[in-house]
Amino acid sequence: MTDHQQFASDVAFSMAQLAALAEALPTAVACHDGENLVLVNQPMCDLSGYSRQQLLSMKFWELFDPRTQGLVKEHGQSRIRGLAAPKRYEAVLLTAQGEKRWTDLIAVLLNVDGRTVALGSYLDTTERMRAESRQKQAQQALAQIIDSNPVPTFVIDHQHLITHWNKACEQILGFQAIDMVGTRRHQKVFYGKERPTMADLIVDGSMEKTINELYGNKRLTRSQLIAGAYEAEDFFPTLGEGGVWLYFAAAPLTDTYGRVIGAVETLQDFTERRFAESEMIKSKRELEQLVATRGEQLREATHELEQDIVRRRKAETELLQRINELSELNAELSQTQQQLVQSEKLASIGQLAAGVAHEINNPIGFVQSNLGALERYFEQIMALLDGYQEGEVLLGGLAKDHAGAALLEQIEQLKKDAELDYLRDDIPALLKESRDGIVRVKQIVADLKDFSRVDSTQQWEWVDLRTGLNSTLNIVNNEIKYRADVVKEYGDLPHIKCLPSQLNQVFMNLLVNAAQATPEGRHGAITIRCGAQADGVWVEIADTGAGIPEENLKRIFDPFFTTKPIGKGTGLGLSLSYGIVQKHGGRIEVRSAVGIGTTFRISLPLEPHESLTEAG
Repeated sequence: MTDHQQFASDVAFSMAQLAALAEALPTAVACHDGENLVLVNQPMCDLSGYSRQQLLSMKFWELFDPRTQGLVKEHGQSRIRGLAAPKRYEAVLLTAQGEKRWTDLIAVLLNVDGRTVALGSYLDTTERMRAESRQKQAQQALAQIIDSNPVPTFVIDHQHLITHWNKACEQILGFQAIDMVGTRRHQKVFYGKERPTMADLIVDGSMEKTINELYGNKRLTRSQLIAGAYEAEDFFPTLGEGGVWLYFAAAPLTDTYGRVIGAVETLQDFTERRFAESEMIKSKRELEQLVATRGEQLREATHELEQDIVRRRKAETELLQRINELSELNAELSQTQQQLVQSEKLASIGQLAAGVAHEINNPIGFVQSNLGALERYFEQIMALLDGYQEGEVLLGGLAKDHAGAALLEQIEQLKKDAELDYLRDDIPALLKESRDGIVRVKQIVADLKDFSRVDSTQQWEWVDLRTGLNSTLNIVNNEIKYRADVVKEYGDLPHIKCLPSQLNQVFMNLLVNAAQATPEGRHGAITIRCGAQADGVWVEIADTGAGIPEENLKRIFDPFFTTKPIGKGTGLGLSLSYGIVQKHGGRIEVRSAVGIGTTFRISLPLEPHESLTEAG
């Protein structure tokens, strides 16, 4: 008979007694017979979230998390059979709501009404486990922060044992963390013997007593930011090859009750600075001695200084020369930019040449056709007039013979063949249509001339931007009319001082881009708006095209950036437009939504600053 069986037979209860005892306990209690739960108290119902009836219908191991059910079942059934099983262990309950609750399980065997049952008491340790988990996570985070800190740092606990020794400490002091953590070796590292560090004194609370003894000449100061923290500096001859000067600061670590549970100490190697200061002091003394006793060297130094001034002036001269060279280079770059503007204009005009030719050829074609018809009509009229001349000769004496009557009949037939009445109406109409065609050709040529400003010497002029917009629209009409309708929403505009041909180039670039933004097979709309504002005028060109993706909006004004297929665009149109607007002291802005369209807004001052007009 095992100890467990002996215990079960020695302690005897009735089920009623056990139930009354269990209900009197504040701890969750449950009994099982190796299979089913046979008794539970109310705290157990509260802990598990199940009703008493639900619990008494369950196998005892079904209360637990699936990952621990097997272990709990094995322990419980082994205990009932009298086999060895732990009396106390941690088990994870799974509540009716699916929540995991950690418990400290204590199990004993009882003799109840002549049969052996296992009684378990369950202490809910969930909050403690969570607190320990949070504390462990906080310790891990603290360890990571300290270890990744570039400042050499170590931490000791209330027993003066090292808990953290970061990589910077390893590097500056030459001792690895694996050899230091869990020991008190930090004292020998610094002093070569057992002597408390500043962190040790803070942990002991003896800092005030030993300030003068240990740090009287170490530039010790109290921290102005952290209570109970101190700063000092000292030379440590045992560190490094020839000793190391360290600036060190230590501060207490306290618990939630304000009790000191450890200390943290940081180090800073300022050996080079200290040696440099020493060398500087030494040099200063030597210099003072030289100044006092050797005036000749001072004169030589003065002479050297004068030479240095000469060299500096020479360097300044060379610098000025370099500035002039850069100015010339800047002028060349400005000239190159102007050439690029003209190059882009030529490329754009070349792109529209076919459209312009089409617009000119149409009116010229029907003028030529009308003039041909007019020539044929003229020949018929001349034939009729010839007949009249002959008739006039024969009928001069009012002849009534057969020949005269036949001639009159012939003349009448000629009039019918020539449709003289129709010609009288049609010839003026043809001539009017021809005149209208010629006027249209003249207007196209005039608009082309106004757009390119071929008669301009690139002088700043006071103009109405609406004139330039209309001229540019006529020039690019063939590029737009098959893709989109143009809507004009012009407001009143004052004249502004500008370079008209360059602004026309900007308008053309934006209008052509707006037309080309309309997808194939869809007829869109291009809306042109303009108006006055407090500091000048504004022009907006909006389309209903495909829109510009957000990732491209930041780059559309970059030189040579284009989303068009190879051969369809140079990538200079918007870049040059941006430069032209800036040259006028204005700004160009864009807003776009994919699938909805794009709007470009140009804002221009009434009169640019003098520096811009002089540079232009």
